[in-house]
Amino acid sequence: MKMLDQLVAFLGKNPISSERVSQQKVLNLSLDSRQIRIGDAFIALQGEQVHGLDFLANVLPQQPAIIFSDQCPTQAQQQRLDAYPDMVCLVVEHLAKRLADLANWFYDQPSQRIKVVGVTGTNGKTSVAFYTAQLLNGLGQKTALMGTLGNGVFKQGQDTLAETVNTTPDVVTVHRLLAEFIQQNVDWVIMEVSSHALELGRVDGVVFDTVALTQVTRDHIDFHGSLNAYQDAKKKLFTDYPSRIKVLNASDAIGKKIIDLFSQTAEHSVYIWCYTLIKPVEKMPFNCELCCPKLILTPEGMLLELTGTALMGGGEKIFNPIFVPLMGAFNAENVLCALSIILASDLNRNTTHFWDDLVKGLSTLQASKGRMQLIELPETYPTVMVDFAHTPDALQQVLFAVKQHLNLFSGRLWVVFGCGGDRDFGKRPLMAKTVESLADCIMVTSDNPRFEAPEQIIQHILSGFKYVDSVNVVLDRQKAIEQVLALAKAKDVVFIAGKGHESYQNIKGVKIPFQDEKIVLNWVLGVKQHGKPE
Repeated sequence: MKMLDQLVAFLGKNPISSERVSQQKVLNLSLDSRQIRIGDAFIALQGEQVHGLDFLANVLPQQPAIIFSDQCPTQAQQQRLDAYPDMVCLVVEHLAKRLADLANWFYDQPSQRIKVVGVTGTNGKTSVAFYTAQLLNGLGQKTALMGTLGNGVFKQGQDTLAETVNTTPDVVTVHRLLAEFIQQNVDWVIMEVSSHALELGRVDGVVFDTVALTQVTRDHIDFHGSLNAYQDAKKKLFTDYPSRIKVLNASDAIGKKIIDLFSQTAEHSVYIWCYTLIKPVEKMPFNCELCCPKLILTPEGMLLELTGTALMGGGEKIFNPIFVPLMGAFNAENVLCALSIILASDLNRNTTHFWDDLVKGLSTLQASKGRMQLIELPETYPTVMVDFAHTPDALQQVLFAVKQHLNLFSGRLWVVFGCGGDRDFGKRPLMAKTVESLADCIMVTSDNPRFEAPEQIIQHILSGFKYVDSVNVVLDRQKAIEQVLALAKAKDVVFIAGKGHESYQNIKGVKIPFQDEKIVLNWVLGVKQHGKPE
């Protein structure tokens, strides 16, 4: 909270003449007209299609303390403002570029008063954040999350996260949330940092305690323009933002490049922590603190045998091996990343109590919603899973995991998938090739078409199949899922990919309520009541 005259002075504007206004308290900053409450400062910027001032009809009745804009109001907008004589709207040049400094100052440098962990990568960000939060909670650390699943204080088994539009919120919201978490006595904030966030400055001004890399493949080429540009955006979290610890995947090509980069610098204050699923053959410039030279996959999860310098002082005896109830070798990497974040911290690990609690946490880890999520159904139905996988690499990893964990010799693997509209066209045929190489039966359908014609998206996907005549196509996602469920046998596995936790389908800009899990459960309920359709 700041006084209005302080806020005006910070932005370099002349003092406001009204004594009542100038002495008013400003409670919060917001770019979102829907979040404005009495006493807030509304920041109106030019968006992709509309300007923040276009929402004055919604903002003004909420009685904000002040409005800052990057452009002068139009005549119609000024008329709305004039209807509220005490309302002040100040035009600030280069306002968008000043948001990070403004928010960081307004909320009293929140990232320097709480441990902030930034996690980036193409796949695995959400899982790593979720696993880290679970493990920290088990160690008595109060943890908050910012990411795909929502923002808020994490509580095991409880839906405490507020829904979010973007993986990483805007820069003002980031600093506000950090300040709110401090007020709630949170010890750690685990934040998913997307490539969009790094390019658009959504985490500017944040001082990270730890930054961590999962792995980098292909995604968001529509936004970045090329794979190299996308990879460069991911690197920024490690090169452009201050952090005490950098946790890197030594098995990932981009991870190796970042490791090599820091091995050539004289920056001794940077702590480089490396983890790898397999012990690297090549000599590395840094010790590998956490390795998993032996991984055994079982129908119930996986057994990890861990080695490395991080386990000295108690851990090397306990991790020999450790059971984790998660599926897929890729999840083993996610677990290693989450473990690395904790072990690299200044938590006291020189006690048996620490290691015992950590092992207990690992043995009870739960997958995040919509990530390799098994839908519980009676034995007479096929095994059904939903997952957020929406890139070629993610699809390959999850489908390969299903093949490894589940006995499919007596059944078939059905895959239902589509691709998002107005996004990377190039990945569509690649996803088709991936699915064709691993699935027994394929259903192509809609995902989130947005403003693109679903028929066009599906044609792009079909171009990647070698045997396109054997591929089922149903445009309506609900009907596609229901058709597969009706055809699948009890020993089959139905894998529904692309949307995972999402509770909507984006069609022409309208988010229509839709959830893959509910479609499955409702279909099963209908079968119980009316019998299985012919």
